[in-house]
Amino acid sequence: MLSPRAAGLSRSRTIPWILARAAFVAWTLFPMGRAGAVPIDDPHVGGIGFSGPTTGDLAAVYWNPAALGLISGPQLMFAGIGTNATTTVARAPIDATGVPGSGTSFTDVRASDRSHPFIWPPGPGAFAGFGTPIGGDRFTLAVATYMPFVDRSRYQAPAGEVLATRYHRISSDLRNLALVPALAVRFMGDLRVGFAPGVLFSTGRLSFVESTCVQTGTCAGEDPAGDATLDLGSNQGILSSTVSFTLAAGVYYRRRAWEFGLSFSSRPLGADVSGAAVIAGDKSKITAPGGTGVTCGNQNPVDGSNCLFADIAYKLPNTWTAAVAWHPRPGWEIAAIGRILTFPGNDVIDIRLTGSVVSEAGVPSHIVLQRGYGTVIDTRLRAAYWLGERIRIGGGLRVETSALPDRSISPAALDGRKMEPTVMVLLRPMKHVWVGAGYGFTYMFPVTATTSAFDPTAAAGCVAAGGNLDADACIKRNQGLARPTAAGTYNRMSHAFGLSITAQF
Repeated sequence: MLSPRAAGLSRSRTIPWILARAAFVAWTLFPMGRAGAVPIDDPHVGGIGFSGPTTGDLAAVYWNPAALGLISGPQLMFAGIGTNATTTVARAPIDATGVPGSGTSFTDVRASDRSHPFIWPPGPGAFAGFGTPIGGDRFTLAVATYMPFVDRSRYQAPAGEVLATRYHRISSDLRNLALVPALAVRFMGDLRVGFAPGVLFSTGRLSFVESTCVQTGTCAGEDPAGDATLDLGSNQGILSSTVSFTLAAGVYYRRRAWEFGLSFSSRPLGADVSGAAVIAGDKSKITAPGGTGVTCGNQNPVDGSNCLFADIAYKLPNTWTAAVAWHPRPGWEIAAIGRILTFPGNDVIDIRLTGSVVSEAGVPSHIVLQRGYGTVIDTRLRAAYWLGERIRIGGGLRVETSALPDRSISPAALDGRKMEPTVMVLLRPMKHVWVGAGYGFTYMFPVTATTSAFDPTAAAGCVAAGGNLDADACIKRNQGLARPTAAGTYNRMSHAFGLSITAQF
């Protein structure tokens, strides 16, 4: 953590000038165009505060391991973020063939998702770390645990009605807990290099509906009488997780009033599926049309959860992070931070089902769900100021390029124009203890998809083609696009509150 003395703290009478200049930089460097955020990415690892690729606190394990070299003594940090997100899906009417048009209409669907870090294993938004310099300031060692990627949603059907989002998503709770040791080395002057190999523990649950009769033509395309509900996944404990590895490295340099940071973090390595988080779904079950659980005879539990195994794989991104921090006046800092997240092509959730109940339930053993995330550029600008020796205040603005084209949006992969203003404060109530707090409000401008990449006729078309992999309908099925249309209007907003406690000796 950069101390007020290290920041050159003194009272300044030029605050209006600084604010005006910061606003001008924000306007020119980060214009308001299409903006969004990858829904599975936590944009505030370490809390909503001052952490970043050029800050000397323990959250640098994630942001830039080289910046750990700025820690001036042993440091222990705990942080947590609580969120309250609201999502609304107004699905467009469909015609008799299932494509957008006049005919069947749907009631709006709402999801209210709340998360907090006070669970075990540490939940979404939690961060804990310890670090200390060794050998003077030549080396710094640290270890931290946090959850960089989370996908949580739960849609609720209006009373007495069928859930309109069910073919894409009923609920999800996909978690990836990271345990990361890190080392920072000072080579010369203020040039530092850091390394952070990590272990990723992946768990999760996923629920959606498959039609058991649309492929054979024995029921209408979206007839609830033919819906089988799949509730797939594992327990959320570490012992139920699958393990993969990540690699991260970074560089930090300071020259006079300027600081520079650059880091890279890889997608999962060493998993059964390259670049993917994998869930071993040994707690999976199928509910047949009509609401009856599919079981495998005389067994326990009677809900069929030991008759089915689901292997679930989905890709995570490579991440590049860069920052420039400028100290124009004593006590002031203006930082520009950018991240590039790159997902692999044809981003999908790949599901393999095994067990005697699969054919009995009338669902395929291989299911592909399209997500379609691409390359995302996250940009943010932050200004901070020390008010005396014990208080630091700041504010920022975050905008990001869209993760999805409008036609690829769905209840399972929802994104659009988005912006997030943040405010934060850091207090020192006693000599060795710092307490930070922050708030961020994320607003996604409504997205209306008049056409959809999903083709509701493809599933039946692939059956009619005899499963020929060269047939257009079968290609769409293997890409996860052979599902009911997702055209409609999507809205989302969220409130996030962060709190951190740091002991520094």
